[in-house]
Amino acid sequence: MPSRENRADSPAGRLRRLVLLVALPLLLLGAVHLLSQQYGTVLPPQVLRLSEARLLKGDALEPAAMPGAMPTDAASVGTRRSLPLQINETEAPGALWLVMDFELRAGAATPFWLVIQHRPAAALYLDGQLIANSGLGSGYATEDEDDIAQRGLLLAGRRLQVSIPPSLLQAGPHRLSVRLARPGFEGAGLSAPLIGPASEMRALQEGRRFWQVLRVSTALAGLVIGAFMLMVWLALRQEWLYGVTGLFCLCTALLLSPYLLNGALLPAPWWRVTLDIADVVSKALLMFLVVRLFGIAARWPMRLFIGYLALGVVIDGWAAFAGWSWTDFTHPWPWWALGSRALVLAVTAALAVRAALASGRRALAVGAVAVALSGWLWGYVSWFALVASRQMGVVDVNVIGHAVLIAIAGVALQRRFVGSLRDQAMARVRLEQALDARTRELQSRWEQLQDSERQRTAAQERERLLQEMHDGLGSQLVTARLCAERGVASESLVGLLDDCIREMRLTVDALAVTDGDLTLLLANLRHRMGPRLQDAGLELDWQLADVPLVPALRGVGGRELIRIVQEALSNVIHHAGATRVRFETRVVEGGAAVMLLIADNGRGLDPARRPGNGLRGMRRRAGQLGARIDWRTPRDDGRHDGGHDRAMAGTEMVLILPLR
Repeated sequence: MPSRENRADSPAGRLRRLVLLVALPLLLLGAVHLLSQQYGTVLPPQVLRLSEARLLKGDALEPAAMPGAMPTDAASVGTRRSLPLQINETEAPGALWLVMDFELRAGAATPFWLVIQHRPAAALYLDGQLIANSGLGSGYATEDEDDIAQRGLLLAGRRLQVSIPPSLLQAGPHRLSVRLARPGFEGAGLSAPLIGPASEMRALQEGRRFWQVLRVSTALAGLVIGAFMLMVWLALRQEWLYGVTGLFCLCTALLLSPYLLNGALLPAPWWRVTLDIADVVSKALLMFLVVRLFGIAARWPMRLFIGYLALGVVIDGWAAFAGWSWTDFTHPWPWWALGSRALVLAVTAALAVRAALASGRRALAVGAVAVALSGWLWGYVSWFALVASRQMGVVDVNVIGHAVLIAIAGVALQRRFVGSLRDQAMARVRLEQALDARTRELQSRWEQLQDSERQRTAAQERERLLQEMHDGLGSQLVTARLCAERGVASESLVGLLDDCIREMRLTVDALAVTDGDLTLLLANLRHRMGPRLQDAGLELDWQLADVPLVPALRGVGGRELIRIVQEALSNVIHHAGATRVRFETRVVEGGAAVMLLIADNGRGLDPARRPGNGLRGMRRRAGQLGARIDWRTPRDDGRHDGGHDRAMAGTEMVLILPLR
């Protein structure tokens, strides 16, 4: 029986996914259309929108004292201004009066609602009669400011919803007069008032409130997610995809700002230039993100992205600066603007669907549906709002496409971010495991090395001890045995045995570990060798100075020194024919070394004699200590002979021990 993966990769499975990816966005578009009809924002025929007003400047508190504010006054007084209206503080040093005329063909049978947004405080008069005063808080219901978004994101704007009884709205002309208080630093503003039956106005306000909340939520989500992504990119510059996604979310939030702000943030035409360029950048970045996040390897989408971004920014930016209309299709620019965006969105959706079909991953399928839905929504709004605006009034439902894309981008980057944290955690775990394994391996190798080193050191010690016993104590015991076999006198035999005992004690002393005290080593040697030197008729001249500890003599280094001195004294006893031996120590070479000098007054060195094993062994031991050894003829310093140096009899052995 075929597995689920095989069924999904079969032609029938691919066809089902293709139908799903194409049909599902269209079904969702139909659902959005029904939602927009349920919560429509198109004005019903019974609702009037007053889009023009006459501006009157004056400080009068009542319309009767303000020329042009009463119904009986002429309609030509004042300056005509379009609504909504923004006035700076410098343009209006005092209070403002705005007068709007409208006509009812039939008298009101039910209460009417009047909805208006203003800044600062306002007083509303209908045909000269006060119906609301925002400063006093009377004349309107408590639900007037029930929308947090409208109260919080309209630059201090305030919304009034006034219920007007039918008796005030008879058939015929009427005049609505609005008195705005003196503008503060935030200036003054007035929206286009809406007036109509309460039932129609309630449905209209519910629809507007629904879409307003959705736009506010989407804009805030885009702002928060975009700012977060940019901060992540600033902290981790190698994660540049976070920066691109953050820029896309911020551009999308900027496109929704006209629905939230009571006026432009920049003077004309720069505000429109900013919005049109943000629209181009958001469409281009959507294609870029689809290419990167869906793992599309083809190069031509990136070329299309770069080309559209470069041309769109220049052409659409210039069109916005020049004030070209989106609905003037006698001009080529609207065709370029709509056609280029349609092409980019269609290509982006096709790339997403193709990548989702190829991968079979559910996450990519959801992303492809979101991208396709966004494209269909943009085409739906653009066609019925710009191209065929007379066929059907539509709500700008692009906010749903923006919300879906921001949500998808946020989820994708959240998964990437969490995945990065999870990978880092796993990497730390693997690193700790590898480090632990490596530590155990190194510990095992170190223990093996230590064991091998102990065995090697023990073997060297055994070899050295055997060699020393063979060269010293062994040879003397052999000599004593031969003498005993030949019948040598007991006194001579006792002397030989004493020499063996002294040699054994010197060997034991050499096995001791020292701290580098040269004076102590020489003192122990003097104690052991003293009787033998005395029997040999040698006078000992002891001239040891106070010298520092010698690092080379620490540990087993003292053994090498003892053997060097022992060999030197043996040469003096057996070969020099001397009567006096002088030991001298002092610090030399500017405190960098300690010198040990052993001098005798014997027959001196024979230049023709080649060095034997004893001298070579002494050089080898000195090399192991890092020291220098030399033999020379003693010289008198001349202090007792007129200041002239002269050669003396005997030999000097000089051993230079470094202190560093």
